Amino acid sequence: MDPLNSSSAPLHRAFEGPAQVVAVVGRMLLGLGLAVTLVLKVYMGVFTDLVCTADTVTLGNTIRCTPTLELVARVLMFVAGLEVAALLFSDRPHRLGAALLLGVVAVLLQVLAGLTSADSLWQTALILAALLVLLAGVFLALRLPERERPRAEPPTRQPEL
Repeated sequence: MDPLNSSSAPLHRAFEGPAQVVAVVGRMLLGLGLAVTLVLKVYMGVFTDLVCTADTVTLGNTIRCTPTLELVARVLMFVAGLEVAALLFSDRPHRLGAALLLGVVAVLLQVLAGLTSADSLWQTALILAALLVLLAGVFLALRLPERERPRAEPPTRQPEL
């Protein structure tokens, strides 16, 4: 579908800006929330005993009990979701690569946060290898330069006689 000749192009242009604003504000709020959470986690580690009690469901207990990598992974998953949601209002699906890269990194961090010594080593290695191959593929797709199109030579002026 050619976005320039599409009948929905004016509708995409009308809603793309506000959707991007909502996505940016959401990313900022998630980043601020992650920063506050990490500061609280360090504070709890330094000034408290950092004991996780399984019976109570409080914000402090959730921060204490959740591994740091998992907190970062969840925030990155939310950010990737916001990016994809904002791209749904755009007529440029080729920009999905950045959101996909962020989502793959989030899943990789989630897997790394959940690793234990009791896990099967070959299954863990297979999952990590698949995620790293996917990560490298998306990264290369974003970074490889597009083929250069041959430029048309500007017409030269013929001297008038």
